[in-house]
Amino acid sequence: MISAVLLLGNIEFIKRPGYHSDENAYIGNEELIDVIAELLNIRAQQLHQALTMRRTVLRNDTVITRYNVSEAVFNKNAMAKCLYNALFHWIVLRMNQALIKRDTAIRKKGYYIGILDIFGFEDVGAEWNSFEQLCINYANEHLQAYFNQHIFQFEQVCI
Repeated sequence: MISAVLLLGNIEFIKRPGYHSDENAYIGNEELIDVIAELLNIRAQQLHQALTMRRTVLRNDTVITRYNVSEAVFNKNAMAKCLYNALFHWIVLRMNQALIKRDTAIRKKGYYIGILDIFGFEDVGAEWNSFEQLCINYANEHLQAYFNQHIFQFEQVCI
């Protein structure tokens, strides 16, 4: 899954050469589509369509239009983020399941994954926290460490 997400980031979108009025996005490195589709266990044609075309469902009609290059890049990045987020949640779920013991007393108490940071304790397995929250906490920890390091260095110089 991680390989698929990383390869998805390598997909490049181009305008069709020679067509000045054609703003539609086309995949410049088509060979990656087959590899990514195989890793995700989906059909390459479906992945190609998902990356380059938008499907709008109206009352009785379905309208399919092609993305322009900037929309296609945004769509690709959103797909990669969604896949990575789903993988993160799956890993947390599997780890939480591994922590549950067969003993009924322990099962009532329950275990979960949590992270202690400068702002308190975060329950990663909870429904309201996600990969984004983990990234925010990680960034906050690094900012706090950076701040502490420079303040202490400044205090040492002043003394």
